[in-house]
Amino acid sequence: MFLTEEDLEETVNDVLRMCVSRVKGEYLVTKYAHFLEDEHPNHVGHYRNRLTTNPEGAIAEAVTFHFFRSNLDAVQVNEDPNKGGVDFLCKIGSSEFIAEITSLQDETVTRKSGLKYKLTNSPSVGTFAPITRKLCDTVCDKASQMSGYNCPGVLVIACKHSLADVLFDAIDAERLLVGDIKIGLSSSRESTNVTELKNSCFLRHNQEWELGNRSISSILLFHISGVSAFVLGILHPDPTHKFLPEFLPSIPFLRLKQWPPNGNNIETEWVKYEETELIIPIPEQHRFWYDLSLNEPSMSEMSPK
Repeated sequence: MFLTEEDLEETVNDVLRMCVSRVKGEYLVTKYAHFLEDEHPNHVGHYRNRLTTNPEGAIAEAVTFHFFRSNLDAVQVNEDPNKGGVDFLCKIGSSEFIAEITSLQDETVTRKSGLKYKLTNSPSVGTFAPITRKLCDTVCDKASQMSGYNCPGVLVIACKHSLADVLFDAIDAERLLVGDIKIGLSSSRESTNVTELKNSCFLRHNQEWELGNRSISSILLFHISGVSAFVLGILHPDPTHKFLPEFLPSIPFLRLKQWPPNGNNIETEWVKYEETELIIPIPEQHRFWYDLSLNEPSMSEMSPK
């Protein structure tokens, strides 16, 4: 595999960004806690308690709040500490959507995938498994909580496991949408991708096509790292309320080309909104830098002089 000149330039830019970044996840946690103190003092105690009992979830809440706030017109804390509800109400122009944040435990990801959290210095080759079943269960567990709202619902599934990028990539997003994929071989020895929809978070097929978890309009797979996060999206084929990719420009979203599918043939495509909706052949995880100044595409001002 060879890097193009554009790929190489982007890689160099990312290295430069990492070198100059001073904003890490811990800073966003502190900043979010201060926000709660000022705007929602009844939430502070609960949040500080989650930092102890569920640190992965508390960090994910802070990072995704920062992400939504930097991309949208307004983000309001929606959950009632006593009654529950989804985490955020997000507004962009005259539109709005709800967002629920959940996080996978590092220990759970290690156990389900076989990926060790800490890498060793000695060279080694290991195997790992996708965690589609765990992701699908997470979606199903959240569907009821996200129902009953009169707007689209976005479920963020976050993970800060050091190797979660290989579990939250484009292939894993496709597995979550259409189910585990197998390779089929016809009598003429032509191979094709086949799915039985096992572990699909939205699709079922008995006598006819069926849909589940329609309260979840979109899923964001959110890999949290030291100074940035990596994001991919999945769109429900026919949710109760439709989520538009233009709400979060530059985030690649996976969707079905057609619903219901034509016969038994399921086709998917990736879309991204950049002033207009674009079909993209090879999606890359969108990188969101915690230092907002680093999200600008040009690095000329950062180059040594």
